[in-house]
Amino acid sequence: MIAARCTLLGCLLLFALGANAELLDPDSAGHPFLERWSKALDDLGIDTAFNLNVRNVANTVPRRPRVGALADLPPLRFPMTSELLQWEQAFNAADIGAVAFMPAHRLPAAGAASSYQQFHDAWLGADAEERYFLTYHADDQESALAVVSALQQAHGLWHLPALSAASPVDVAESAGRLYATTGQRWIIDSVAARDYESEIAEFAYLGEELRRNSSSVVDSESRALRRIASGEPAVFLKESLGDEFEASTIPEIIVPGGIAFGENAVFANEFNKVVFENDRLWLEDNDGQRFRLPDEDVQAWKAHFDFAVRSEAISSDAIVDIDERGRVRISSTLQDTDVGVEMVRIDAEPPKYVQRLDVRKSVIIDTSVRFSVAGEMMETDAVNMAEFATEYEVRFLQSDRMRIATTQAAVVYQYTSATGQSQLSDSWGPDAFRLEGRTDFAGLGESTANAARHAAWIALFRAVVDNSLDFSHGRYDFMKIDKAGRSTPSRI
Repeated sequence: MIAARCTLLGCLLLFALGANAELLDPDSAGHPFLERWSKALDDLGIDTAFNLNVRNVANTVPRRPRVGALADLPPLRFPMTSELLQWEQAFNAADIGAVAFMPAHRLPAAGAASSYQQFHDAWLGADAEERYFLTYHADDQESALAVVSALQQAHGLWHLPALSAASPVDVAESAGRLYATTGQRWIIDSVAARDYESEIAEFAYLGEELRRNSSSVVDSESRALRRIASGEPAVFLKESLGDEFEASTIPEIIVPGGIAFGENAVFANEFNKVVFENDRLWLEDNDGQRFRLPDEDVQAWKAHFDFAVRSEAISSDAIVDIDERGRVRISSTLQDTDVGVEMVRIDAEPPKYVQRLDVRKSVIIDTSVRFSVAGEMMETDAVNMAEFATEYEVRFLQSDRMRIATTQAAVVYQYTSATGQSQLSDSWGPDAFRLEGRTDFAGLGESTANAARHAAWIALFRAVVDNSLDFSHGRYDFMKIDKAGRSTPSRI
C-alpha cells in the first residue's frame, strides 16, 4: 500500500460521460461533475452523493465507500487557519491522504506538468471552482486508488510522483498548499472515515444529518458556540443604527456602542485578485498587473481577515463594546491581538473630545471604503501603488422611551491612506448644533484615524470572503501567520 501521506495529484479531462449510475441522493441539488463521474465509480464499487449529509445518506452505514460533498463545505468555502493546521498534522501523521485534480487545459501546452511546482502554478492559475480536492482516511487508500483509476479510464489522469524522497514537513506543506486553495472540498465517506476521531471538518461532518429546516449540520445553540458568543459584543449590523435620513430600528435595553465595521470595499479599477508575497499585499487587475497596497503589519492583516470571515459567519459588524462598568467585550477573532488592543483604545476616545452632550454611548462605523490606483509611482521601488479612502462616522447615541438607539449627533470624517490623516467632512443629527464650539474636531479625527485604516483592511477582506476577489496566490503562507499580540484588557 502506498503511504497515505503521499499526495495523488491529478488533472481531469472534462468531456461528457454517460451518467446512468444511481446516485445515493438524486433529489439533492445536483453537481454536474459528480453526475458524470458516478458511472465510472459505480463500476469500481464506489457510490457518489451530491450531499453526504442528507438523511438517507448520513443515517446509513456506508456499505461501499462514497465520494461526495458535505453540506457545510460548499464550493468556495476555503479552509481557515485552524482547519489547515489540523489537516496538515493528520496528513503528516499518515492518517489521511488526498487527490487533487483540475481541468487539463489549465496545465502546460503538453497537457502535463513535469514537477509539483508546475502543477501548483497551474492550480493557482485555474479558477477556484475548477480546483477539486478529495480527502480520504488512510484505510481507504485502495478506494482512493480506484478513484484515480476511474479518472484515468474515463477522463485521462496525470499525477505527480509519490514525493517519497521529500521530508515529512515538505510533503505535508506540498499537500497543504493545494488544500488551502481548493475551491471544491470532497471526501471519501466510509466506516474507517467515520470512526476516525478528528476535528478536521471533512471528517467531523461525516454521518451528521442536516438539522431540521436547515441546510447545515451545525447546531447554532450548541454549548461551544454559546461559549464563544458569550464573550463577543452584542450581535448587530451597523445598518440597523439607521442614518441621517432613516431612524434606528434596533431595540436595545442598553444602547449598542463601540466600533462596528461592515462595508465591502469598492474598487475604482478592475482588480480581481489579492496577492500576498514577501510580507506585502498586492491588488492585481484583469491584465495581470500588480499594485502594491500600503504597508501594514502582517499580524494586523491576519486579524482583519479573520474578523471579516467571522463577521460574515455570524452576520454581525460589532468589533468591540465597553459597557458602563468599563468591561470590554470584543470579537473572538481580535482577542489578544494588537489590532484588538488598539480598537479598545479607540473606542474609549470620542467622549474625551466632546463636552455637554447628553448621550450614553459613542459608536464608530464605516460608511464607505474605496480602493484605487495611486496617482504617483514610488521612485525607490518603481512599482505601481494602490491606495484607499475611508469615510467613517463617530456617532453619539442615546436611547429613547422605547429603548431604541438613536443618533443625537454624528461627526463625519474622510481618511486617506496617502496622508494617514482624517479630515472633518460633515456633521448631522438633532443635537449636531451642540457640537460647535464644544468639540475638538481635529483631536477627535486624529484619535480615531487608525480605526479608518482598520476598516479599510476589513472591507478589502470582505471582498475576498464574498469571492469578489480571488485570494489564492500567497494564501497558504497568509493562513500560517500567527496574529497573537498584546493581551486584550478585560476592562478599562
